[in-house]
Amino acid sequence: MTGPGGFRSRFAVGELLLWTSAAVLVASAHAGAVAFLMRSTPEPLGEPAPPAAIMIEMADIPVAANTEEEQIVNDQTDAEEVKSDSIIPEPIVEPPPAPDPEPTPEPVEEVVEELPPPEPEPLPEPVEEPPPEVVEEVDPIEQQVLAQLENVAVPVPVVRPPEPRKVEEQPKKRPEKKVERKKPTPQPPASQAARQAKLDTMKSDRTAAKQTSSGGNNSISPAKWMDRVRAHILRRAKTVPVKQSTIVNLYFTFDGSGNVLSVSAKSASDDAALEAAAIAIVRRSSPLPPPVDNVANHLSVAVKFDAR
Repeated sequence: MTGPGGFRSRFAVGELLLWTSAAVLVASAHAGAVAFLMRSTPEPLGEPAPPAAIMIEMADIPVAANTEEEQIVNDQTDAEEVKSDSIIPEPIVEPPPAPDPEPTPEPVEEVVEELPPPEPEPLPEPVEEPPPEVVEEVDPIEQQVLAQLENVAVPVPVVRPPEPRKVEEQPKKRPEKKVERKKPTPQPPASQAARQAKLDTMKSDRTAAKQTSSGGNNSISPAKWMDRVRAHILRRAKTVPVKQSTIVNLYFTFDGSGNVLSVSAKSASDDAALEAAAIAIVRRSSPLPPPVDNVANHLSVAVKFDAR
């Protein structure tokens, strides 16, 4: 096994032989090509032909004998074994990839907007010059007359005092004569007793009439009694003149004898005068027909007033 020095010398000699033989082959190929071109027949004159392509044949690299390759491989393996522990292979740095070419921007066509022609400015209106003031010529005679009138004193009108009003004398009131009422002369005891007996007889007749009427009304139904009350009020309502037909609702209360205690009215047309007339009709209708049993002491009646 040879040392590293002998390996390097052998490798240098073999490499030198390879490059020398390659250079000789290339030079001989160029020389042959030039000689071939010079010997070729000239072409007839005419249009110049395009230049001929130059063919260069490269000779193969000579390969040394197998014995030398085996020795070189053995020497390389020995050298690699010796240097494997000390030589660290350098990392292969790959070149960065070429950046993609930027797309060329499309040309932008500038759109030029056609502006409308400017509107003509309105001409200023001509300023009318005011007409010159005409100075009226004053007649000298008129000036003298006016000067004389200015010096004349104008009489101030005298305001007459108002005439005194005549005060009418009010007639004196005559003194009222006092009428002396005659005192009733005392009646004898016999006449007073007769008068009292007459009053008692009248009271008893009224009581009997009420009892008779109440006994007769108890025999009728409440519906018939309502019809009597409505007819009793309508007889007086026909005497009221109205311009337009309308209905008035009457609300009133009464006692056991049919006397009206309170009354109110509401018309559809909100006629206050008509409502007051309806209330007066109910009050004039008092007393009502004597109430029957099982009838409340309040009542609502709708009265229609026809136009007259």
